[in-house]
Amino acid sequence: MASTDISALSRRPGRWFLRVGAACFVAGLVFVGIVFLPFFAGSSAQPALAAVGTMLGPLGFVLVLVGITRQARANNRAAREALRATRD
Repeated sequence: MASTDISALSRRPGRWFLRVGAACFVAGLVFVGIVFLPFFAGSSAQPALAAVGTMLGPLGFVLVLVGITRQARANNRAAREALRATRD
């Protein structure tokens, strides 16, 4: 019985977006640190790939918001269906 609860949690809508979004956000923060590190060291040269990698932060943020929205909509839908089932 407990294994079905765990499998049901892993299949919840938006779960993938939350995991991938969090990973992208953390990677974006690392790239932001890489971009600012040369300025603290006294150099003005920036790695071009790191500048592009900083866009992972906002992308991850958007993916997390999409995941949260999908989970909230699924929870509302389940609550509505449960309410209809109790009325019948």
